[in-house]
Amino acid sequence: MIGLILFTIFACFFIFCIIAGSDAKTLSKDFPWQFRMAARFRTPVLVFIVIPLSFCIKLGRSIRDFVRSYSNSNESHVDRVAKIQQQLKEWNAGGRKQKFRTARPNWASMSTKLGSNKGSCFGIKTSHLNHILQIDRTKMTLTGEPGVTMGEITELLLPQGLALLVQVEMESITLGGVAMGFGMETNSHRVGFFQESVVEYELVTCDGEVKRVDAKNDPELFYALPWSCGTIGFLTSVTVKLAEIKPFVRVTYIPTYSAKELTQKMVELSTNEKVSPAFLEATAYSKNKAVIQCGNFVDEPKGSEAQKINGINYWFKPFYYKWVETFLEKGESYEYIPIKHYYHRFTRSIFWEIEDMIPFSNNPFYRFFWGWLGPPEVSLLKLFQGPVIRKSAIYAHVVQESIVPVRKIETCVEKFDQWYGVYPLLLFPLRIYDRKELSGFLNPHSKNIEPGKNWGIWVDIGAYGTPRLVKQGKKWDAKKVIREMEDWTREIGGFQAFYTDLFQTKKEFRDMFDHSLSDKCRERFGVTTFLPEIYDKVKPEAGLID
Repeated sequence: MIGLILFTIFACFFIFCIIAGSDAKTLSKDFPWQFRMAARFRTPVLVFIVIPLSFCIKLGRSIRDFVRSYSNSNESHVDRVAKIQQQLKEWNAGGRKQKFRTARPNWASMSTKLGSNKGSCFGIKTSHLNHILQIDRTKMTLTGEPGVTMGEITELLLPQGLALLVQVEMESITLGGVAMGFGMETNSHRVGFFQESVVEYELVTCDGEVKRVDAKNDPELFYALPWSCGTIGFLTSVTVKLAEIKPFVRVTYIPTYSAKELTQKMVELSTNEKVSPAFLEATAYSKNKAVIQCGNFVDEPKGSEAQKINGINYWFKPFYYKWVETFLEKGESYEYIPIKHYYHRFTRSIFWEIEDMIPFSNNPFYRFFWGWLGPPEVSLLKLFQGPVIRKSAIYAHVVQESIVPVRKIETCVEKFDQWYGVYPLLLFPLRIYDRKELSGFLNPHSKNIEPGKNWGIWVDIGAYGTPRLVKQGKKWDAKKVIREMEDWTREIGGFQAFYTDLFQTKKEFRDMFDHSLSDKCRERFGVTTFLPEIYDKVKPEAGLID
């Protein structure tokens, strides 16, 4: 009898997931039937397969880390690097007949790409490079291998009152990904991109040489490596700056009711160092309404102030972006958020993508009984796609970020509304430094540099979700829209986040990003024939946007 009751409950919940989670009925019939079928069954697949699998993966990582902490393995970092060298030795001995790439499948990365062009390449296995090597409290640095995740780092550092100087939000993002790609956080208006926290890179060249690189011993290579995506050599470890932290962040919520007001306040808070908070971001809920979030480290509040403590990341709590939205009605206010909850405030909801995939995911019933399993792994979301779904998704879903000068926020929000009609929008202010010939991939135009400074403020504006036209059952021309965004971004001295789908040509990409140092270092290390250019590595799969 109990078994029958449980089966009935399961069956009812499964049917509910299909009905409540299906957005296939609103999709244009222009989409292939396979894509519309996948949309119909996406929610139950996520709820009953992907999320439990993701939970098991995270549990496995935790068990692995626990065992490591008590094991006496004789394998050192040098031994693990030697495995990379041995593979390169084999490639060299074979006459260098193939190009070489890491053996990691594309679905395991944080980009939107599913397929790859690695099929004919010599695959270098690097997945064993996932150890934290050293925490140096004297120098205030952490050294780790590229496969270490942000979640693993916070688990280790926070109890010690430490964090990465730029502690990137999503728990599954890796140290290597943000070091050789790019990363940001809400203190990036003060610090800059993640690359500004790097002290030293260790990489293996195509000849098998281990090279340690810092700003003094090889400045050209040091500033060429960020955003290079492994197109110069194989990263084997990175040393980054740490910061002392306090157990809570006092977050002040400031609602704004026009894009002009939002722009004015973000300019003041990001460029004026006298009033600039430690953490700064904004979330736009329409083209006129947004909430700015200003945070500063504080000790644990006492007395009546303790009532304002909010553990926002408990599995049963509303998603953070939904909670932030309530301040549009409440008006300006503040609260105290435990530091770990703050650092990973968007992990549970994958910013706000989860509600597109599981529309009832913020429902109290779902959060309480299912939310403890956590969010789906981004890599598994990609793994469960096929080529047809991947191609159709480009024209049914947007994941785009434009990094624009801060004073262009008002115009950008208006354009994003026209192009995408997706809300909320993410706004992260970022400091970009002008180092002249050593500026690297992001070479800022002088007109966007703050007077008397060697830096300017840009804002990463991100749109994630289903475009307004797609929700209305109409056709959304992704190619036309995104090319317009890319052209406009390039014209104003901005940049596109290239983990997203690019529609620009290689020439346009090279016009947007300064390849001077990258080209020079690739030539110097002799990899122009054997490793792809950055564009060829990050562009969408063949046939998707042609």
